[in-house]
Amino acid sequence: MYLEPARKHRIPKDNTSIGMRLALLGLVIVVLFCVLGFRLWFLQVLSGDQYVSLADNNRVRSVSIEAPRGVIYDRNGVPLVGNRPGLSVGVLPMDLRDEENVVARLAEVLEMPLDELMEKVEKAKLDPYRVTVVAEDVPEVPTVAYLKEHSLEFPGVRVEKTSLRSYSRPAFATHVLGYVGEVSEKDLTLEEFRALKAGDKVGKDGVERTYDSFLRGSEGYREVEVDAMGRPKRVIQYQKPLPGNNIVLTIDYDLQEAAERAIQEGITRAQEDGFENAAAGVVVAMNPHNGEILAMASYPDYDLSVWVGGMSKADMEQLTAEEAKFPFLNRAIKGQYPPGSTFKPFVAAGALNNNLVQWDTRIFCGPTFRIGEQVWRDWKEEGHGEVNLVEALMVSADVYFYTLAEMFYDQNYPMLQEEVRRFGFGRVTGIDLPGEDVGRVPDKDWKSIVGKTAEERIWRPGDEVNLSIGQGYMLSTPLQLVVALSAIANGGKVIVPHVAKQITDSSGNVINKLEPVVRQELDIAFEDLSRIQWGLHLVTSEVGGTARAAFKGFPIEVAGKTGTAEKKPEDDYAWFFGYAPVDDPEIVVVALVEQGGHGSSVAAPMVRRVMEAYFGVEAGELSGIQITE
Repeated sequence: MYLEPARKHRIPKDNTSIGMRLALLGLVIVVLFCVLGFRLWFLQVLSGDQYVSLADNNRVRSVSIEAPRGVIYDRNGVPLVGNRPGLSVGVLPMDLRDEENVVARLAEVLEMPLDELMEKVEKAKLDPYRVTVVAEDVPEVPTVAYLKEHSLEFPGVRVEKTSLRSYSRPAFATHVLGYVGEVSEKDLTLEEFRALKAGDKVGKDGVERTYDSFLRGSEGYREVEVDAMGRPKRVIQYQKPLPGNNIVLTIDYDLQEAAERAIQEGITRAQEDGFENAAAGVVVAMNPHNGEILAMASYPDYDLSVWVGGMSKADMEQLTAEEAKFPFLNRAIKGQYPPGSTFKPFVAAGALNNNLVQWDTRIFCGPTFRIGEQVWRDWKEEGHGEVNLVEALMVSADVYFYTLAEMFYDQNYPMLQEEVRRFGFGRVTGIDLPGEDVGRVPDKDWKSIVGKTAEERIWRPGDEVNLSIGQGYMLSTPLQLVVALSAIANGGKVIVPHVAKQITDSSGNVINKLEPVVRQELDIAFEDLSRIQWGLHLVTSEVGGTARAAFKGFPIEVAGKTGTAEKKPEDDYAWFFGYAPVDDPEIVVVALVEQGGHGSSVAAPMVRRVMEAYFGVEAGELSGIQITE
């Protein structure tokens, strides 16, 4: 047997380290519970409102409701631009899931190029909590019906009712009315658009642009509760949008229609006369006493409805093609042309005002005019013989005005330029339409800047001669000619033209009425002005008048002036302007056909057609008109 030796019994020691560890562990547990309790208190009490708001944002969507724009009427209450209901498709970036796949499928459904849609979606992400429209005027069947039926497959895609612009007829008063489009990044930097946000719609041209702040209205909103998938459950709050104010224009629907027909007729007549390049024209009619534009037609034009729902790339390519002849251009206010002989009445006024000649001063007008080695020809091969100022206007004697130009040049300061600028040439008229051009009244200072060589920077007698018949470097818009002729017709007042007559609210109450504005009163002697008026009357009424054939048989007495302007290498441009009745003018009309040939046979009949419509006169026979100037 094996016996173990007896072990000694040790008395246990007092181990305090265990207690300390337990105490430390308990302290840690207490601290953790305190932190947890504080966090719960912080979340539920101090930050409760914030997290409730975040939770609400997760379940509530605020949708802007676009306000219907105001209606645009003609002067007699005929609606030209209104609104119609439509459907739009938008995206809410915060709800987009599987973005690449959803956007690709949506592009197929909307029949939209994928890159175009992706660009719009990327812009939408700048405001992920807002529905951004990517397609407007979407057909209910099949597009909207499909999106609604497969809504679970298109998270973040929304279909909304919207208000779209509608037009009384296609391609009517296009450049006066303008169009509506999405506000651009550049627009948002402007003071007038500071309150707007990306995706809002604003006027882009014409009256829609000038009076956008009145037409736009105030948008409403709708707060909708949605489920976890972003699908609407119920409307929580609704604020109705306020429609915009209405604009009553000075435009007369029937006269506008007559002006547009007149351009087409004028182009056809020019082509029949052998000017095959004639394809564009302008007609402007105005009340010479208050500046109300009664008609403003620029051709080619286009159907404004192409902007509804967004201009397609195909439409844009078609409208910007060379053969389209710049349909976006409002030739009435942006077209800059040599005015030709329509400029002569203002040269005559300047000569009389400075006593260079008297109205009855007779000047021999042969077939040519010479200064040094340079020779200018009269439009009439054999010349006109001795004529006074009144007769020179009647027959449009070039040599008479060449002679006046030499007199102006000898004054050694820009007398002629200062005189014609008083009529409004070389500056904007101030019309309430965007993008007006200033034209050009060339002088010594202008040429010294633009000339490329020392020789080209010198203002010579020949420059003054060309200016005297509205040629050379001289440029005018058709509207400037209307304003200038109105100053002759109304006794010397340069009127600011306008296309808006008054602004009304949705109930028809007038809230703003545009009053006539006189920019300048010309200091022209009554006798001098009456002689110019007499000469312009003879143009249409006397044998030898350059537009007598065009106004033969017209029962209202008309004063006017023909013009045939050279613009090399193109064919001549056909001009005519006139006012009627002679004794108490009610209307001033200017007509132009680019590359149309002769003002007497092309443009003058256009003005007659507009005056026939204005005075309610039966249309006369205008075939076989003798060509003069």
